[in-house]
Amino acid sequence: MPTVLLVDDSPVVRLAVARRLEAEGFRVHEASSAAAALNSDASGLTCAILDLELLDGTGSDLAAALLGKRASLPIAFFTAGAPSTVLERARSQGPVFHKPDVEGLVEWAKRAAHPPPTK
Repeated sequence: MPTVLLVDDSPVVRLAVARRLEAEGFRVHEASSAAAALNSDASGLTCAILDLELLDGTGSDLAAALLGKRASLPIAFFTAGAPSTVLERARSQGPVFHKPDVEGLVEWAKRAAHPPPTK
């Protein structure tokens, strides 16, 4: 079963996104902070969805730490708005979806879980 790490400091956002992902057959590991997410085992993850502005750091910093554990981990970001420098850095690490585009996130996660065959 594909597994997503979902990190957002809003319990409402986590609940909404987790329910949609679970409805599509994903297992969801939720974290409310960068610190909690860093305690996750990245080896079993299919992908990660990170809020860009967390109470204890940025999603970009968290992405860098997760990629340090597993360089091939697909990462996407979810934001209600962030400074342009934060958005620019995030876009260099993965796609950025703007809240409330949950469907875009779900479609991205499905592609990450089932990438097209390479030639």
